[in-house]
Amino acid sequence: MTSTLRASTLATAAATILAFGSPAGAYADGRGDWTGYAWQKIQIAKCATEGSTLACPLYHQKWDWKRNQWVDIAISLDLAKAELALTQRLTDNDRMDKDYVCVTVLAVDAAGRDIVAHHQNWQIGPGDVMEKGFRYQASQLDEVATIFLGSKQCRDGAGQDDATYARVLAGIAD
Repeated sequence: MTSTLRASTLATAAATILAFGSPAGAYADGRGDWTGYAWQKIQIAKCATEGSTLACPLYHQKWDWKRNQWVDIAISLDLAKAELALTQRLTDNDRMDKDYVCVTVLAVDAAGRDIVAHHQNWQIGPGDVMEKGFRYQASQLDEVATIFLGSKQCRDGAGQDDATYARVLAGIAD
């Protein structure tokens, strides 16, 4: 009876892993580490080539689906410098609402391994606009196949997902 129960439990665990990619999440491309994000995907082939630089399509997403609050991200990859440049802009057009906003960007290779990870948790007030540029060095930048961009309202406040970001950064070998 015990061996039958153990075999059934193992079969269920194996089916779960096969169905969802890993026990950590449903994605095998880096997104499984992050919960609650609205994700968009950019295939690197969709980025415009200008010499050794790739200019990717703009990301435009609400962080709160019911309000006029936006995240905009511009990304370019300079393969000659092995540098990813990212500009993040938050626009809160709701004059009554202040939020913490989590923004995460993952540049992954064809196997789904993280090459570059970006994460910010900013507090923004009613009617405010915030913008900042970031640069990330990565010797394997030429292996990036897909960029995932996600945002969400961080209802747990400042620091939400910082531990996840630290764990992801620790897993990136560069």
